[in-house]
Amino acid sequence: MRVAKRESLKLPPVDLVVHNEIPLASGLGSSAAAIVGGIKLCGMLCQHELSDQKVQNYATEFEGHPDNVAATLYGGFVTSCVTSEAQVLSVKFDWPPKIRACVVSPQTQLATHVARAALPRTMSRTDAVYNLQRTSLFTAALAKKRYDLFAEAMRDRLHQPRRESLIPGLREALALPAQKGLLGIALSGAGPSIIALVTEDEESIAKKIADCFRAHKIRSTIRVLDVDNEGCTTTAKE
Repeated sequence: MRVAKRESLKLPPVDLVVHNEIPLASGLGSSAAAIVGGIKLCGMLCQHELSDQKVQNYATEFEGHPDNVAATLYGGFVTSCVTSEAQVLSVKFDWPPKIRACVVSPQTQLATHVARAALPRTMSRTDAVYNLQRTSLFTAALAKKRYDLFAEAMRDRLHQPRRESLIPGLREALALPAQKGLLGIALSGAGPSIIALVTEDEESIAKKIADCFRAHKIRSTIRVLDVDNEGCTTTAKE
């Protein structure tokens, strides 16, 4: 409704059947996917083409930040920021197909607002520099195919240490030793899912992460996923 009003469109009545494979409140971008899908659907129903720039701008207004909506829209590895004029700038890299994602989701949910409340209002200069260095390192490592640097580039001092108390098993998972095929481990979004970037031995690596939850008597779901480089697509059927 909001986008239709902004675009001076009149939405027709419609019945929706939604099939969603993204678990809710798991740090896997379900809200961003729903927002982008809804905006795309608005354009299709009204036969009104919305540019990707408009879609990501509107979606960012809903989501509050562009990180997940830009990735949902474009696929691959996306970096983005919001300008002082509230325009979203995004740059996409194609993700290397040899690197897959092992996602282990505990059978508990963590509301995003609770996870955000655990973050400090301020952080030290040392910690800010630490995270900025690793953000830059990850992007450079991806561009130069230095995947051996991912383990260090995925370390964090901003949010993971503050959320360990909310996610039993996170501390142990982040401390797992290096092994064949494992490039790096991190909390997925605000959690509670944990993501590992891998090149082989996916099931073995995912099981070790699941064991970290199991040690706290928490069951989990394992997903071994390829990364989509295509992004959001829409198809109309008669």
